[in-house]
Amino acid sequence: MNRIEEQARYYRNIPLRDRSIKAVVHLEDAEDILFWSNQLQKAFPATYHFITYSKNEKGNDVHGCEQCLRYKAYLTKTFFICIDSDLRQLKGEVGLTADNHIAQTYAYSWENHFCEAEHLQKRFAESVSDSDFDFQVFLQNLSAVVYKPLLYLVHYSQSSELNQQWNITKFNACMPLQPTRNELTDNGSAYIEHVKQLFEDALQNLQQPESMTNEHLDEANAYLHIQGHQLYKLVLHIGTMLCNGTGVAFKTDVLDKSIHTDGYLEIDNVQSDLKIITSTE
Repeated sequence: MNRIEEQARYYRNIPLRDRSIKAVVHLEDAEDILFWSNQLQKAFPATYHFITYSKNEKGNDVHGCEQCLRYKAYLTKTFFICIDSDLRQLKGEVGLTADNHIAQTYAYSWENHFCEAEHLQKRFAESVSDSDFDFQVFLQNLSAVVYKPLLYLVHYSQSSELNQQWNITKFNACMPLQPTRNELTDNGSAYIEHVKQLFEDALQNLQQPESMTNEHLDEANAYLHIQGHQLYKLVLHIGTMLCNGTGVAFKTDVLDKSIHTDGYLEIDNVQSDLKIITSTE
């Protein structure tokens, strides 16, 4: 028995020894607990024991998505994993399903859910009622701009050779995270134009993928598939500037108050998976 299987057996048995615990849940990191705890309590209210790192085959403590996926063959209803989708869903990686006791974010990461446009704007408007900035308009316009570059990113991530030409580092370089106050007028239109130009310049010498469609991606939801902490940092910077002098702490009063468990496709998919995994049937 290898070390991963040994740990999996131990984790599976914890709820059998302690009946107050419904399941042991391996997450990528400790900072993921807030999001997944909220989602699990909505899907099936119970006590969950979260694991945020475990030992690899060499005996070293490791966290992250790859470590979670090492348990793929050993998951059950009493020991399952919750991971960020990263680009896996867009790339069509198989087996990441609720039937296999795997829950995923259906966005690049949990941070994207905190930035979901409609609910973010609603929380912002409730806290800062006199602002003329609309996060929903801004993020929908940004989403339309990053749609094509994301399709390229999915295609160019298929091999190491292609990945050298267009990768997530080069993608992120086209999205400056600290727009100026002037760039935020008219819902960030100047910033959007700047980003659009950076992407056009970056893609102009790349060969267009044969397929320019993806069943999980469109112009409206593309921003949810930007690397999560990049989107979070951008929204945090903008919101902090907008709240300057208002007495509102954007991070704690607006951005991190995301406890939404329904209302748009990606979060509905999260809930659907968790209900399957936690069902008692």
